[in-house]
Order: sequence, then C-alpha cells, then structure tokens
Amino acid sequence: MSKKKAKTKVNAKNIFDKRIAKSLVGKNSEETIEIFCNLNQKYFYHLAQKYKLKERQISSLVGFKDEFFVKILIDQIIKENSFGEKFYCTKVTANEKSGLSARVIKFNGKDKTLTVGGDCVIFRKSDNKPLMIIECKEYIDMIRMKEVIGESRVIKDSILKSINLLGDIKFCIFSEVLELTDGWANFLKNSDLKHQIDEIFIIRNGKRKDKENKPVKENLIKFKKYIEYFLINFK
Repeated sequence: MSKKKAKTKVNAKNIFDKRIAKSLVGKNSEETIEIFCNLNQKYFYHLAQKYKLKERQISSLVGFKDEFFVKILIDQIIKENSFGEKFYCTKVTANEKSGLSARVIKFNGKDKTLTVGGDCVIFRKSDNKPLMIIECKEYIDMIRMKEVIGESRVIKDSILKSINLLGDIKFCIFSEVLELTDGWANFLKNSDLKHQIDEIFIIRNGKRKDKENKPVKENLIKFKKYIEYFLINFK
C-alpha cells in the first residue's frame, strides 16, 4: 500500500513564491515598474479566495508583493548603476529571543545587529553599515501613523550601543494607500509629528476598499529616482 504524500501547507508565502513572484520581475527596473503598475488588489484577493486563505493571510499576500517589489527594484537599481561593489539590500527580521531590542543578520559569517528591522535595508558593503531602512505598509491610518513615528524615533534617536551603527540612517515608508483625512495627512507631512521619517511613498490613490485601483506609475518612478539619487550621491 503506497503511502500518501504529505500535503504542502497552503499559506500566503507559498502561494506568493510559487504563483506570483517570478511574474513580477522585469528585465530591468523600468519593466519591473510597468509590470507592477498593471496589478490591482483585486487580482490578489481573487488568488487568495481560490486558495481559501483567511483574512490575515490575504493581507500577508499583499504585503509580500510590496516587499518583493521594493527589494527587486533596489537590486536592479544597484545593478544598473554598477553599484554592486558598494551596496547591497536585504530584509532584516526580528531576533526571536530579543524582539525589537536586537535584530540580527548574517553577513560573511558574522552577526550584524540593528536596533530595529526593516522590510528592505540598504547596506554599505565596505563595513556592512545600514544606510536606509524601508518599511512596507499595506496602508497608513491613525494607528499606523503612530507606529511609523515610533519606529522613526527608535531608529533616529541616540540609543545605547546602536548610535554608531545607525548614525545618519534614512528611514522611508512605502505604503499602498494613505487612509488619513487631508488634514491629518498634511499634519504628518509638515509637522514635528513626522519626526525624522525621511520620505513617505504612497503608491495607489483611494483607500483599501478600492481594489480596482492600480499603482500610479509616477509614484513608483518617484520612488526609483529617490533611491537612485541617494545611492549616486552617497559619500
């Protein structure tokens, strides 16, 4: 009697890696942006329903897409500008034992510690110093506005044992939509509430419920140019 093969666990990460990831990668950064601009949220919700994902897994599927896009785009920008000997980009996740107090990555067999992590972190290769942290958010509302302000304070303030590692670091937000009133959005951008968030990129118009809305190409080009300018002018 043949043994039944163990079923592969269906989750957002597996579905993204097997069904979506490769199709998002263009031959260059311009083509990757074009591909990304043609995907609306409805596509991901249909895919989630097909595989019977629960609500939180649907959000994860959307989140993986943004993190993947940002990472691929930055890698392509580095390659297209021949910066491979100077910079690299990777995701930094929380250390299970110490949470926010110590996020560790392995590079050349050595542990490198950040006070906080990031969905995409750009490093200088010569000394593995983090230069820019990019956090991807499905949306920014009042609660997440407080979160990103808190994150920026952790990153930018002088913290014991991290000041030398995190000095002069950039902190940016890449968000699907902005779910703040015009007044609060203006307040976040132009007041001390912003603290030291260097730039907030909103890629789609409207709200989360507007699943037909696709990423705005001009917004993605602005993000690309921001990264390019930073790397080209970094000293």
